[in-house]
Amino acid sequence: MLAFVSVLAIGASATFLVAGCGAPGSVNRGTGSVDQRATEVLRSLARCVRAHGLPAFPDPQVGSDGVPRFPDSAPRVPVATQQACRAIAAQIPPQYTSTTAVSSVDYQKLLQLARCIRTHGIADWPDPNALGEFPINTRIEQGGKRLFVPAVHACARLNPNPNGGIHVVRARPAP
Repeated sequence: MLAFVSVLAIGASATFLVAGCGAPGSVNRGTGSVDQRATEVLRSLARCVRAHGLPAFPDPQVGSDGVPRFPDSAPRVPVATQQACRAIAAQIPPQYTSTTAVSSVDYQKLLQLARCIRTHGIADWPDPNALGEFPINTRIEQGGKRLFVPAVHACARLNPNPNGGIHVVRARPAP
């Protein structure tokens, strides 16, 4: 997952939040929509992160699509803080995802972006999944921004995201 659902923030926190990759958040179950429940949990999670070492950690923002996300500027969350807040993160609705499937045009652009990143020094950079997320391996994750920012910057012209961000998730281990 992304460092608390933020774009271009790779780190140990990357898998911490976007655990559920189900239907986009319009599913109603119990009290409120998945997006509404996710917003409440993400706000609690932000409070927990602030209480456990990151006092300036931002609250989630609800986009025009109604989906709550932490801003791109959200810092990487240390492992100790992740562990301290794990019980709250576990309350994120399983249907919640901050990402919806990308269009076929954007998917093709993301494939081009992935190829470009591979030619700019990260040979094991993955192709995107259907949600437009790049499932990165541990080596890339541990390399952090120092590893991938130069390649992503060199390939920025291919990125369909007008803000320049990319979505990364931790690759799941092979069964």
